[in-house]
Amino acid sequence: MKAGIEYFLPMKDYIAAEAINAGLLRTIVDQCPAAAWHQSWLNPARVNSYTAATDTGTIAHGILLEGSIESVVAIDPRDHPAEKTGAIPDGWTNKSIRNARDLARSQGKIPVLAGNFLVIQDMIAAALRFIDSLQDSEPAIWQAFQSDGGNSEATMFWNEGDQFGKLRVDRISTDRKLIIDYKTTAFSAKPEKWARTNLASLGYYVSAAWYRRGVEALFGTSPEYVFLAQETSAPFLCSIVGVDAEGLDLGERKVAKGLNVWQECCRHNVFPAYPQRVAYVSLPPWEINSFNEQEEVDTIEQSIITSQATRDFAAQQQREGLQP
Repeated sequence: MKAGIEYFLPMKDYIAAEAINAGLLRTIVDQCPAAAWHQSWLNPARVNSYTAATDTGTIAHGILLEGSIESVVAIDPRDHPAEKTGAIPDGWTNKSIRNARDLARSQGKIPVLAGNFLVIQDMIAAALRFIDSLQDSEPAIWQAFQSDGGNSEATMFWNEGDQFGKLRVDRISTDRKLIIDYKTTAFSAKPEKWARTNLASLGYYVSAAWYRRGVEALFGTSPEYVFLAQETSAPFLCSIVGVDAEGLDLGERKVAKGLNVWQECCRHNVFPAYPQRVAYVSLPPWEINSFNEQEEVDTIEQSIITSQATRDFAAQQQREGLQP
């Protein structure tokens, strides 16, 4: 491995590269070094997991960013009827179609049901239309997606002390001043909602800081970092979400902390898990405030009930002639 940039490095080679990445740093800071070690190249038992969501994202990336479907094997359930009944499987539900899926995996391909593949192709067509619509409103992003405006799936390695850092940009402008990170989601791509569930909860702002760090190390630029978010269900709506200065600052601080902790752990070959002692944690303020507010409402309601009961009792007493 050497510092520099490589184009279209196979994903399996990128994953296998013994270098620090953004996900490892997020895990160190948000979980612990033991969890980071488990997902790193240091773990000889590390395995890759596949889900329908990750496969959809990978296929969409290949088509949108590389214009290629070479890594995809579309499997038609009609080619795999049940041996005894002839029933067409609904998903990966019989031995024949599962064998076809597993064969594709063994060949380094991504298996996808034929119907789902058509949906993904419709999704990419919508993404391309969205990108075309940016020519006037976001010309730099539009230009980065033109054939002479940027590079896709570019892998970068650079020195981080006695180890390497690595990243793989989805799209980077030719002047290295803009990175576009393509994200698919089964939920909303509305900027505020997407940012809350992805930028914040999944720590994507840390990735932004890490990628900027790598590009600056190699090219001396501090690129703007934006996400192209797209919904995976029709009409496949898209949005563009940026990371503000406060988010990048927090990301950079987390990157610095993660690097320091990881390199110290590697130096001493010690990767601590969670503390082996009781942790007395405070409830979040909103939980306490919520019940306090409910108690106030209950007190008011009880006062109303008591007052009404008193009035009802007095009226009853008066009707029965027990009160003047």
